[in-house]
Amino acid sequence: MGEAQVDQNQLEQIGNYVKIHIGQWIKEQNIFPYPQQERSRDTELLERMVTVEQQLKFQNEKLELMMQHSDRRFEELQRTMNQRFNRLYGFLSALFITMLGGFIPLIIKAI
Repeated sequence: MGEAQVDQNQLEQIGNYVKIHIGQWIKEQNIFPYPQQERSRDTELLERMVTVEQQLKFQNEKLELMMQHSDRRFEELQRTMNQRFNRLYGFLSALFITMLGGFIPLIIKAI
């Protein structure tokens, strides 16, 4: 018996047939998950993940900015409180010295 000769045209037809049906064959045999719809879902999930990452990055930047503003505000508040306490300390010291100056002559007279 002689060998069957396959010409280029027949090879192309066989190749096209295989290309058309190979996805269905793989799916029927459960060789590996091959559904086309899940690929679009994977792309959608990937896009969502990228969006979530961008939002997290944006929130982190905002949080850092808020913390910097908080630190500045706290430092300003601390400076203001220090100034007030220094004024109060000066006032009370002057009041004490004045009172002490008034009591010294009374103490001397009593002696």
